Amino acid sequence: MKSSQEKAGWKETIICYVVILIILSIFLGTIVISGEITGIHWMDYLRKFEWDVNIDLLRQLFLID
Repeated sequence: MKSSQEKAGWKETIICYVVILIILSIFLGTIVISGEITGIHWMDYLRKFEWDVNIDLLRQLFLID
């Protein structure tokens, strides 16, 4: 009996996370889309991923150099 309750609990947990991700993606999606419509490109504000910058930052953090 306990195993069926645990399975139901896991199923509810997964459904909860999926619903939260859907709501968050809708919220952030409307911000990005409204920015594109009004001429503000929000994606340009994100930093680009560069290995050089990240390696230098790690070296500074761990005092390698």
